[in-house]
Amino acid sequence: MTETEALTQALAPWVVERFGQDATLRSVALLAGGASQQAWRLDLTTPNGPMALVARRDLGGQMFATALSRRDEFAVIELAHHAGVPAPRPYAYLPDVLGKAAFVMACLDGETIGRRIVREPRLAAARQVLPQQMGLALAAIHGIAVAKADFLPGPQGHEGPAAYGLRLLEQELAGVEAPYPALELGLAWLRAHPPSETAPVLCHGDFRVGNVVVGEGGLVGVLDWEFAHRGHPGEDLTFGAIRAWRFGEVGQRYGGVGQMREFLDAYNAARGTRFEARELYWFEIAANLKWAIATVTQARRHWSGQEPSLELASLGRMTAEIELEILSLIDPHHPRYAGD
Repeated sequence: MTETEALTQALAPWVVERFGQDATLRSVALLAGGASQQAWRLDLTTPNGPMALVARRDLGGQMFATALSRRDEFAVIELAHHAGVPAPRPYAYLPDVLGKAAFVMACLDGETIGRRIVREPRLAAARQVLPQQMGLALAAIHGIAVAKADFLPGPQGHEGPAAYGLRLLEQELAGVEAPYPALELGLAWLRAHPPSETAPVLCHGDFRVGNVVVGEGGLVGVLDWEFAHRGHPGEDLTFGAIRAWRFGEVGQRYGGVGQMREFLDAYNAARGTRFEARELYWFEIAANLKWAIATVTQARRHWSGQEPSLELASLGRMTAEIELEILSLIDPHHPRYAGD
């Protein structure tokens, strides 16, 4: 029996329990992407008509030690959906689907592949409004009462959220059994230039083009909540702006689709804040470090034999590109902004 056939058999009873005796699971198909989780599209026939869902299921490895379990990821999607964030409607947490935890949510129609979002002619109008829409969506996420997210990892005691983020980067890099001098140098720069602290917010943790669903009218929904945590808003404000997430459109500094100003203006107007790209420079470097460490840890899952995967191996080749970006950003002779 194939994995697809086994999943169809395992999920069919839940479909009947959730949608009634007349509901059937017509097909199950593995979706592309997902280095740490599987995403399966479920096509159903229900008494109310056809329905498409997505089941997110553990792969067995994880990118960061603080990655959420499927139970907590489902809980944070519920929190965001109920708060009005454009997140998929959550349907159920399933603790054991063929031996692995999973959850089921609505399937949103649209494009998720970053290189297509930044280039395809049919999405040209969407790119015009996407930075503003993503700014508004992030403002809604950060507007969720952080007290409701106390089950998420976050700062301890009197620790500030930026200091917490730095501590996690140090811990993750220390767990890599190989030297990466450029990343160590980046960490040293972050320690030497601490930013201003602020009250923690509910951070998405991976907010960028490639983790959003985009239709011809722009943003449809926000996906991939497994790295949600309580942290500094600067983390989410910069992660989608690093070079790696511009998908080759380097001049479009926000996600390869627009400028940072458009994104920040929408966010600031909705949140009543005054974040400027220049004061977020520390977080841009931290975001590059975070992604560089992720490429190392993912590639090592392949090299170690834990999970042989061409996709995981290919992430390892990106490390050197991000190291070069970090060294460029911390170079005191590098013009950080036009006119510097």
